[in-house]
Amino acid sequence: MRKNMNRRLNNSVLWLLVLCCAVWAVSCAPEQEYTYRIPEQTNDGWATASLDDVGINEGPLGELIECIDSNEIQNVHGILIVKNDKLVFEEYFEGYAFEPSRLVNLNFRGKRTDFGMDTPHNLASVTKSFTSALVGIAIDRGYIDDVDERVFSYFPDYSNLSDEQKGRITLEHLLTMTSGLRWNEMEVWYGYIWNDLIWQFLAPDPMRYVLAKPVVDEPGTAWYYNSGGVNVLGKVIEEASGMRMDDFAERYLFAPLGITEYEWGHSSDMIHASSDLKLRPRDMAKFGYLYLNGGNWKGQQIISQEWVEKSTKESVSIPWESLAGILDEYADLAETHIDRYGYLWWLKRFHANSQSADAYFAAGLGGQRIFVFPSLDMVVVLTGGNYGAEEKDPSDKIITQYVLPSVR
Repeated sequence: MRKNMNRRLNNSVLWLLVLCCAVWAVSCAPEQEYTYRIPEQTNDGWATASLDDVGINEGPLGELIECIDSNEIQNVHGILIVKNDKLVFEEYFEGYAFEPSRLVNLNFRGKRTDFGMDTPHNLASVTKSFTSALVGIAIDRGYIDDVDERVFSYFPDYSNLSDEQKGRITLEHLLTMTSGLRWNEMEVWYGYIWNDLIWQFLAPDPMRYVLAKPVVDEPGTAWYYNSGGVNVLGKVIEEASGMRMDDFAERYLFAPLGITEYEWGHSSDMIHASSDLKLRPRDMAKFGYLYLNGGNWKGQQIISQEWVEKSTKESVSIPWESLAGILDEYADLAETHIDRYGYLWWLKRFHANSQSADAYFAAGLGGQRIFVFPSLDMVVVLTGGNYGAEEKDPSDKIITQYVLPSVR
């Protein structure tokens, strides 16, 4: 009797294991199997091709789409891959648009949207890398001499806020986030008013709010994520060129790239150089490809190759171990070994299938990413809606488990 009971128990355990394996095996199975389609050829400047044409296997990417469709990977709005000068992969999904005035559960979720190739997406802090590009263009065109210029030299009206240490802060310090100014952005969620960036946007004089901050570290010696300094860079561009920052971008960056639809948020008289640029994902990919191609788009040198190389190499290492109490958004970056920084670009070596590939990338809240892989001649654009304080960004997983393994 006991023997038969044990046999029944063993059989039950066996069936339970089989069932669990079956559930695991189909955890990413959608209602309908994914079918790959070559991206649509339009007149936006992109040539399209198939994955096979550029040596990418469809299988892992199909699994990725099925995981998104089954909600195993959540809140992804779009995925684009450019390889060997061709747009070869483009998929969009439904999700919530970013709405900064909607603080329901602090998740910034706005209107439910069926995202597509023509849907502008809020880039969040990906915007910072565009600001870096505009500083480079301003230097290339002689509006700014070099990155060693002192910040306060552009703002004589705020000279009373300077002191010996502040007077040593340069444009390079703002580009590398090593100004040393006291700032609170990594420990307080953006949904709370006491985050310094939110205070800056609400301040009657946003420039004064930043420049009045005391120096707590010698400029150039310590990295800290400071969007306020990036917004100061935007005003430097305006002071140097005599143009509003968005007008400068329109003339020297967007128009040459064939970008005709964009929106750039602002408050008071300050363009949000640190965030709030809205672009179509295909235009985000153009920006990544511009850097991949040494600053050149269709034969036109928009940014000097020297600036591209200088701004995407390591300028400072990120001391995550000394940054206590940081938000999950930044903890995720630390956990995935993103520990180098350029001129408002993140740098990382990705590992997949016992191989590695170096990338520099622009990153923004919610899962906005522009990855550039020079050795693979590839750009990957991700847009997403993981805006909430408790939501985990899946970008690293998407790259390491699906995109890189697909490249032959």
